Amino acid sequence: MVQKISQMWLDKVYRGEYVPCNVIHDHSCEWNALKKFLMVFNMAYKFYIPIHVLPALIFKRQKLTKEPLKILKSAIKNIIKSSLFISVYVSSFWYFICFFKNKRFKTDKWNIILASFICSFAVLFEPANRRTELALYMFPRFLESLFLFMEKRGYVKSIPNGEVLVFAIAMGIIMYCYQNEEKNIKSTYLSMFKKYWGTN
Repeated sequence: MVQKISQMWLDKVYRGEYVPCNVIHDHSCEWNALKKFLMVFNMAYKFYIPIHVLPALIFKRQKLTKEPLKILKSAIKNIIKSSLFISVYVSSFWYFICFFKNKRFKTDKWNIILASFICSFAVLFEPANRRTELALYMFPRFLESLFLFMEKRGYVKSIPNGEVLVFAIAMGIIMYCYQNEEKNIKSTYLSMFKKYWGTN
């Protein structure tokens, strides 16, 4: 794989000019994307095993003793789905970066924006409930990035200890739902809340 890009090509990247793919990666764009897919999948399943297995061991012990094969099949299925999600997400991102660069003959932020939009559909590999969790995870990251962008441009000012205020508001919402809207809390989280906070 190409290890180092010369200063000439880096200058072209900074100026948004076209840079051929053979400067960025070896082989074809499709083969490079496939290599990314295999590499990420190999890492992802090891990462997702504890994420999908530990909740079953902690929160579904009774069901695990009664229906171990069903729980095991469900865990394996979810591990594969999650691994496919992140693998397709990464590999398609790199492929479409090349695709739009070669179509537009430019190396700029729009290639990243377009590639990011398309590769985000990889989330369809995840079950509906996991998509909701991922969306709820990403939304605060989006707000944080938006705030930092606006702060950098001078549209807003930094709030000292603002993260404490955000944390307090978030905990207030969680506690309200715990007391009044239990159905809006995921069952595994709800059982953990009841264990540590007691029944309401």
